[in-house]
Amino acid sequence: MSTKVAPFTKIHVRSGPYYLTDFDKLMAQTVASWVGSDLELLWLAPKTHPPLTAEKVLAWHLEQSNPLLFYRDGISEPLGYLELNPMPEQRKHLWMGHCIIRPDQRGVGLGRQLIEMMLEHAFVNRGARRVSLVVFPANIAAICCYRSTGFADAGEQVKYFSTSGKEHRMLRMTIGADRYGLLEHNKKST
Repeated sequence: MSTKVAPFTKIHVRSGPYYLTDFDKLMAQTVASWVGSDLELLWLAPKTHPPLTAEKVLAWHLEQSNPLLFYRDGISEPLGYLELNPMPEQRKHLWMGHCIIRPDQRGVGLGRQLIEMMLEHAFVNRGARRVSLVVFPANIAAICCYRSTGFADAGEQVKYFSTSGKEHRMLRMTIGADRYGLLEHNKKST
């Protein structure tokens, strides 16, 4: 099938029928509709009060943020969304946030595909030296996905979120350019 991408949309990474593009503001309501519960919203965006709306999705985008949409050829609605943002005062250290797969597409490996493509974009296209994230320890599926793509545990932190009214323990995970390069080399060697 051919890719139907608006002419102004840049494809950052392609892997078979899948590709990453810049976020289109017209998809904010679509992304907001993927969150099915307050707990899911807490895990996705712990600073965002429910319910999730298109306006709140757009408010996530900081000045230097890089929101991305994940597509498959022949499907007009995105399959996933995430952001790849610079760490303050650390130009080559990027932070992944707000990662979500469309509900009807979960559990079939698309999260891993999205993360692998995001890492290629981060390390190959953007010249990152490190990519990090935080995740709730109870979000086992996400942790397994991140570990399967090369992220390693890098400690814990405790953060207070007004959305829940309490402190939460968060797991920090990270992957450096050297580890990414080694994993890519090993993939090509097998």
